[in-house]
Amino acid sequence: MTSPRSLERLHVVFIKPGKYGTDGFVERFRRGFMPNATLYHMRSLTPSSVGGVEVTTETIDEYVETDLGYLDRLTVPADSGVRTLVAVVGVQSHQFHRALDLAAFAHDHGHLAVVGGPHPMTCSTAELHGRGVSFALAEAELIWLEILGDALRGELQHVYGAGQRWQLELTHPVIAPPTRRELRRYLNRVMGVYPARGCPFRCSFCSVIKIAGHQVRTTPLETVLGTLRAAKRGG
Repeated sequence: MTSPRSLERLHVVFIKPGKYGTDGFVERFRRGFMPNATLYHMRSLTPSSVGGVEVTTETIDEYVETDLGYLDRLTVPADSGVRTLVAVVGVQSHQFHRALDLAAFAHDHGHLAVVGGPHPMTCSTAELHGRGVSFALAEAELIWLEILGDALRGELQHVYGAGQRWQLELTHPVIAPPTRRELRRYLNRVMGVYPARGCPFRCSFCSVIKIAGHQVRTTPLETVLGTLRAAKRGG
């Protein structure tokens, strides 16, 4: 493994996984309804450098990726001095099998891989721990910088966030919107923004309280306004 001192760049590939259809193939569409908010939230949480090492990112929404060239980035070994971290994000239960396949595929080709989202946060993944793929069990704001730091060192922990699932205060930065080129893949030029998380109610049919907790937490007003202004400038 490349040591942090010799590492020139950490490249993070964010993937929102698709799901397998009844025919066993991944469902894909020429155009989606709207961009996935998690991809751009995670990209915005990622600093341009960590520990003096440059960090670059790319986002992949499998639902609208009809060109399978993106899989090459998970197979081709990184150049000397560059390490790749594959983050499979926003994973819901119907996407979990595909997420595991993508993460294992990346790991088998020498890359680091972590899976996060509603399913790992609310369902047990214990039987999969210690097999090369990591799992994020908490909100990204709590653990993402720790994951990036471990990626610099070349080895991830089996799980992150087992002791605390939710951040007490929402302190994420202004969310950078999809580019105009990315927006062309979708029917609606809109962007999901979440100014608050949590719900005080205890409805038995709803998963929100399992994913975001009972305590209602709000993003600072200036952050919300900054995100809306950035979205407007982005089209």
